[in-house]
Amino acid sequence: MPTPTTSSAFQTLKSHAPDISRWRTVRAIDQLRNKGDVKQAWLAAVAKLAAETRPDLSSKVCQILGVSPADENILEGLTIGELGVVYEALLADQDHKSRKEAGQFFTPDDVAEFMAQHLSHFGRTAKWLDPCCGVGNLSWHLAAAHGDAARDFVANQLILVDQDETALRTAVVILAISFLSSDDDAAVDALKSRAQYRDFLSPEPLPSYDYAIMNPPYARSAPRPDFATSNARDLYAYFLERIEQSARGFIAITPASFLSGAKFQTTRALLETRAGGDVYVFDNVPDTCFRGFKYGSKNTSRTNFVRAAIIVSAPAMQTWRTTPILRWAFRSRETLFASAKDWLSERFIGPGGAWAKVMPSTAVLWNRLSNAGRHLGDLITITPTAFRLDVASTPRYYISASSIPLQRASKHVLYFETEADFEQAYLLLNSTLPYWWWRTIAGGISLSRHTLLTVPIPDEFTLADLNLVEELRASDRHDRTIKINAGIPNENVKRPSHLTHKVNMAVIGKDVPDFSYVYSSDMFALR
Repeated sequence: MPTPTTSSAFQTLKSHAPDISRWRTVRAIDQLRNKGDVKQAWLAAVAKLAAETRPDLSSKVCQILGVSPADENILEGLTIGELGVVYEALLADQDHKSRKEAGQFFTPDDVAEFMAQHLSHFGRTAKWLDPCCGVGNLSWHLAAAHGDAARDFVANQLILVDQDETALRTAVVILAISFLSSDDDAAVDALKSRAQYRDFLSPEPLPSYDYAIMNPPYARSAPRPDFATSNARDLYAYFLERIEQSARGFIAITPASFLSGAKFQTTRALLETRAGGDVYVFDNVPDTCFRGFKYGSKNTSRTNFVRAAIIVSAPAMQTWRTTPILRWAFRSRETLFASAKDWLSERFIGPGGAWAKVMPSTAVLWNRLSNAGRHLGDLITITPTAFRLDVASTPRYYISASSIPLQRASKHVLYFETEADFEQAYLLLNSTLPYWWWRTIAGGISLSRHTLLTVPIPDEFTLADLNLVEELRASDRHDRTIKINAGIPNENVKRPSHLTHKVNMAVIGKDVPDFSYVYSSDMFALR
């Protein structure tokens, strides 16, 4: 019998999948959460889906699931990514605290498909391991990327691992009914025999494999002295370390914090032992990779605000490349994944060993300033003086410094010994440089004082135009903005673009790069 094509029940939605299907996922969640034993109800729903999709394999998959099919096909029409969202929400309903501590974020279809498209770097004859497979999102898309070889891949080359037995059984069944040949019970048994119900981080030997694809847990963890990355105290760092020790290559989606966080220095060092790879870095506003439920439906926010990174490292890749922090709006989501590779450029090393996320159009500026002789920290004094600047510590789309104290809770207050130092810092901090620098070497939620003080001062920068200082003082009075955050007003100064441009010319010089992509809330709408 020929290998069936992927069932219509699991076809990947190419664009805007999470929002188009939200009504279906919510309906399924509401129906299943009222079934008493939620996990048994879930398994019965999966059995019903399997029975209607692949009646030829129904008996075998019901044996694996350990239940009879439900009366109603509650999961009909959902994609594999949507099944993950439903299961995630049900877990949160069962035990919200444990669910949150587990740090599970099920991968949307378009993200998983983007990851699987990198299969071309690895070849199609190797064994792959999914060390925290959940209901099989990533493995499903990896199998689909094999095209005509998908049946052989699922039957012989895929290894599933998870410490959630219900999710593991689900993954086996979904993959079997999606890709295996008609009446091929033996292939189902083979896939099931390789599936391991275990903790991937436990010291027991792992099965032999070549490559891994994973979305590891994102959660704080106790120190693990048996791991070199123990100082990170984060599960995803431990997963990356285990993969580093046992895989020839991997594709992973993780938080982007490993790129710059001091506690992830050992993680970066482990990655450096590989010849190369590509790192795609994604912002979390206006759109985010992990759309949908945040620890299930008990949280008022329905979006997972994780700033994510996708790492692709294959043996044939000989250099490391990174993208800048990619920021996009919902309307550009499909364009983002179609053109993300166009933003890859040479990986640069920043202060403290951080992996810099340099916008390609600003690479010349990075090379010019990364070895600057002076930094903002060289201008400040710890003693309060009459020369003071306030800088908001929670930037989103710009950084500025005000000579008039800002009425806000989160800010850095900087003092300067002399008026000349104050004026130089005043111009520097109201140019684009601090915002660009922060986005390049950090770019988290907050602007740390440490990052702020490392902003480089261009060697050629002198106070040639003191009129700009007076223009900035006037702007401090006229361009103040207030944003309400949790009911508390937070004041800032938003400079008009023409003034910022004049300051850039004074601080950076004639070779000011095009910063439009740095500021843009949708980089892909500008292309």
